[in-house]
Amino acid sequence: MDSMQWMDWIIKLASLMTAIGVLGNVLIKFYKKYVTDPDQKMAEKIQKEYTESLKASVEPLTESIALLNTNLSESKEDRRGIHVKLNDHDGRIIVLEKINGVRKDGHNETEK
Repeated sequence: MDSMQWMDWIIKLASLMTAIGVLGNVLIKFYKKYVTDPDQKMAEKIQKEYTESLKASVEPLTESIALLNTNLSESKEDRRGIHVKLNDHDGRIIVLEKINGVRKDGHNETEK
């Protein structure tokens, strides 16, 4: 082959490569526009709906947990108060039992 034929062959090869590149670029843009972008939009829509649904489910639960924590704190305080009252009441009973001779040093005299 002479140099002119080589040049024609190289030009044809370059033209073919350019045409393949342009065609590939067109196919990629077509795929992105008609396949990838709609899929992404659909996924975003589904994700948004899922997030809103989850938020609607979680908010009442969060409020209920906060209310339960408040009730638990109040219940603890009530129990502490009850225990104080019971301890005071137990002490008064022991004093009265000792005064009436039913109990001495924590023992019942009728058991002897």
